[in-house]
Amino acid sequence: MKHRHLVHEEFTVAAIEDILTRGQAPDWVPLVTVIKADPFGEVAEKTLKLCERPLFGSPVFRRVIDAARRKP
Repeated sequence: MKHRHLVHEEFTVAAIEDILTRGQAPDWVPLVTVIKADPFGEVAEKTLKLCERPLFGSPVFRRVIDAARRKP
């Protein structure tokens, strides 16, 4: 997803927030992939912290992180 105000493709807090607020399902795939690969990692933690706010994608990403963390 091209971020309006960012010039990089890293999963910074600002980039994740942009995905949660403006992204659509296809835009979520890269973030979901990173979270599933490392459900306790930095990107998952940043996402979970942002999910405390009432952002559009928050409920979906809370479920993604919970499911990824329950996998053996």
